Amino acid sequence: MVTILAPTDFSLNARHATQYAAKLLAHQFHNEGRMILLHVFEAPSAISEYELNMLHFDTMKTYIRERLEERKNELKTEVDRHLHIECVATNEGLLEHIRRICAHAQVDFITIGLTGSGMGNIFLGSHTIEIAQHAGYPVITVPPRAEFPAERGIRKIVFACDFSAVQPDSSTTQPVDFFERVRKVVQLLGAELLVLYVGSARKEEDNEAEARRRFLQEQFSDLPVSFHRMASRHVVAGIRDFVRDQQADMILIIPQQQRWPGSLLKMKHTRAVLFRSTVPVLTLPASVHD
Repeated sequence: MVTILAPTDFSLNARHATQYAAKLLAHQFHNEGRMILLHVFEAPSAISEYELNMLHFDTMKTYIRERLEERKNELKTEVDRHLHIECVATNEGLLEHIRRICAHAQVDFITIGLTGSGMGNIFLGSHTIEIAQHAGYPVITVPPRAEFPAERGIRKIVFACDFSAVQPDSSTTQPVDFFERVRKVVQLLGAELLVLYVGSARKEEDNEAEARRRFLQEQFSDLPVSFHRMASRHVVAGIRDFVRDQQADMILIIPQQQRWPGSLLKMKHTRAVLFRSTVPVLTLPASVHD
């Protein structure tokens, strides 16, 4: 059973992302799970007329719940009437409530739209990087034109990373749970993993590169996996070209954290991949619930 959390601000891009989440649940996971629609809104600022203030607040909550129920029914009509969808409206902080729901509901994926400017002042676009980097759970960012491949499902995931700091040496300290988390999310999606090496321009010794490949092959031995080296000097363009050539369905990256050297280069590349990708981008936290 899988659980997908889908924050929405009712903007067009947020609607698109919730539809992607619904199709992911219906087609990739065959409706074996649930989807949680979440809207975060701001309470009216305090005014002297307390009763009027509360009346506005209650009216807002009622209206938002109606909008969520409306979107729920639309998704069941558009995607699959058997979808299990729950609706949550809150005036707590966005990231705070996302973390709380994820922990309580054992969320597997968070899906968000790339940009948003709808009601409620949550502006998903401005929160995309924050959610992807700090939610502490796998986040799927859906570009406006990315469609779920309903006929075949998600088959190929490109893992764009710089593994130059990950050495096949038992004396080198590695993140204990990192490989396990990558395996878990790829296995959950039932996809093939294409590891794309995004490293420096310097040439490595053949034996060094081969040792690293064997080491990673061992770590991902229970997955259908292949290893590739990016030809382009331009990181983001190279990733996009590789995704297009391989007809991949998703990009997996890890936003850079100072204490973990295996992240995708610099944070500027993470931002660029998120905002320029034509396929959904799955970000994993550098550490569990970071």
